[in-house]
Amino acid sequence: MLSNSTRDVRDTSSHPFRVPEPPAPDSLPLINASAEVAVWLEHYWDKLRLPASEALRLAVTDDRRDFHRWTGRRLNPLALGCYCYLPTLRSSDGSSSATLTAPTTGTSRRQLTLPGFCENPANSIDETAGRAVRGLETALADPGYRHLIFVDPELLPLGIEVTVAHELIHLSDRVQGNPRKHRCHGYDSISVDEAAITGHDPEVLRALLREETARREATLRNARPYRYIYACPQCGKEYPRVRRYSRPVSCGHCDRAYNAAFLLKLREAVPQS
Repeated sequence: MLSNSTRDVRDTSSHPFRVPEPPAPDSLPLINASAEVAVWLEHYWDKLRLPASEALRLAVTDDRRDFHRWTGRRLNPLALGCYCYLPTLRSSDGSSSATLTAPTTGTSRRQLTLPGFCENPANSIDETAGRAVRGLETALADPGYRHLIFVDPELLPLGIEVTVAHELIHLSDRVQGNPRKHRCHGYDSISVDEAAITGHDPEVLRALLREETARREATLRNARPYRYIYACPQCGKEYPRVRRYSRPVSCGHCDRAYNAAFLLKLREAVPQS
C-alpha cells in the first residue's frame, strides 16, 4: 500500500482550502502521468471490474499542483498517492458546481451505489449490458462527480504499480457505495485487498512502503531542511519542523486529544548552513 491519503472533499474539518477546479467533462478521462501509470490503470481497472462509465469521471495526475487545483486541498508533502472523490452539487439555479460543503446525512457511511455499477454478478448478460449502457449514457450527459487520483512521479516501478492498484481499490469502494478509511496503513483491510489484487506478499508491500516513504522524506529534506526541533516535556519525543508552529500543539504520543499538560516546547533552532 503506497498511499497515505484518501479523501472526500466534503470533509472540511481541517486544512485551508480553495474552490476546486476539476477537469472539464469534455476532457475526461484525463491521464496526466507516465505511460507506466496508464498501463497499470488499464490493467487494474479491468481486474477490479470497474464500470466503463466511471472512466468518464476519472482524472489522474503525477503533478501535485494539478491535484491541488482539482481538489482545492494541498497534499501532505509525504503523500505517495491519493484518491479523492469530488462531488458536484446542483445550485439553486440548476447549474452544477463543485463544492466543499456537501452535507453528510445520518451516521452511516454507506453511500448510494453510483450509476453503472453491477452489484449482483449473477445478473444476466443482457441486464448487465443494459445497465452499463445506461451508466455510460448518464456519464456522457453529466459526469457530475469526479474520481481524482494522484501518483507520485518519483516512485519505483513496483511502487507505481501498487499505488495505482491501491487508489483504484479506493475508487472501487466508492463506486460500490462503501468507502473505507485506513485504520493502520499496511495492516488494514484495504492492505489485504491490495496484496490480493496485486499478488504481492503483504510483507513485501510494507517494506516497499517504508522504502518509498524514506526516499520521499530524503527528497523533501534536501529541498526543505528542518529548522526547528520541538519536544514534549513529559516523554521527550521530538517533533522536527520546517516552520514554527503557529499555535500551541500538544504531544500526540502522550494524549491523542489536545492536552495542555503535554504542550510542546521549542528545544532548538537548527543552524542553517
